[in-house]
Amino acid sequence: MPTGTLGNNMKILRQTAFNEKGMALFVTLAVISVLVAAAIHLGKTTGASVLLTIKGIERFEAEQAALSGIHFARLVLMQDAALNERDSIQETWSNPELLSQALERLGFEKESITLSINDELGKICVNSLIYEFPGSQLNSSQRKVWEKYLNIMLSEEEDTIQYNPEEIINSVKDWLDTNDDDAITGLSGAESEFYKNLDPPYPCANAPLNIISELRLVKGIAPDNPFAFEQNFTVFGMADNKGEEGGFGFPGRVNINTASYEVLAALLPEGMDERAQELVEYREQKGEEDELFVNVLDNGWYEQVLALTDREKDRLDRLIRYSSDLFKVECSAWKNDVQVTLVAFVKRERKKETGKWTCRIVRMERGA
Repeated sequence: MPTGTLGNNMKILRQTAFNEKGMALFVTLAVISVLVAAAIHLGKTTGASVLLTIKGIERFEAEQAALSGIHFARLVLMQDAALNERDSIQETWSNPELLSQALERLGFEKESITLSINDELGKICVNSLIYEFPGSQLNSSQRKVWEKYLNIMLSEEEDTIQYNPEEIINSVKDWLDTNDDDAITGLSGAESEFYKNLDPPYPCANAPLNIISELRLVKGIAPDNPFAFEQNFTVFGMADNKGEEGGFGFPGRVNINTASYEVLAALLPEGMDERAQELVEYREQKGEEDELFVNVLDNGWYEQVLALTDREKDRLDRLIRYSSDLFKVECSAWKNDVQVTLVAFVKRERKKETGKWTCRIVRMERGA
């Protein structure tokens, strides 16, 4: 594998290390964000806080710390966008240790808070199985990705007889499409009639998924399934522009710079599943005497690892991307023996009027 030059190393260093000037900006912005968030929340809860027990007060403090971590992550992602046009596992936002060091410099105790940022677009998009909403046209290229992924995951299981990849894909397609009751997909799909006869019964959504756990409701997917959907699939990634029929769609392009081994294997041409590990190692390769990444993850970097035909390359290029605008931020905070975990999905956008980057929360939920 090729190694990077000194110039490339300096470029990566600037993108992955907190320099003093950058840290000062983080500290200033983060402190302002923390104070504003705390003031707003405190103003809403002042009346009730008088009656809180000690545990209640500790929970409130832990919650505020976790919320501060979420806001800090947004600032990290905004500055990252201003520095470069790529998103990868090589960058500061993807390194929990660097994030922890930054939070310590903000005054948080090392054992009192943890923060992680993960790229949601480094995953397979469930909703891209349908070409456009409203509608029922199957995205054939995404179906192939699903088939490979399910078969890869099943190959690691001893008891696979209860799972049928074709049934799962057909049923997910029927769960998503908007032509309910017209006809099931293949011989193994399922529309409303199937779900109404269950105990207890429930309706078929016939719409895009809003949360990934909804997959557990689909025919053929048991609650304890071995497919790691929560880790490798996402419901996010809707296109900003309208589709060809005037509806909305999910392009389903996966960020090759952040995708897991299993997802990379599902994207690669037939017979190349195991080569996914080489891509992972290429992304993570560092110099022998330092901690700098040596390989720059520019467009087409996978060609340094894989020899593909023009047809294979064209297919892969239609399935991948090198940047993201949707991230999952998870922050856990402790106050004595009280723990609060907040999970936020944030969308990074650039304002047309000012050219400045913003990072808004599109969903916030409590973690386990």
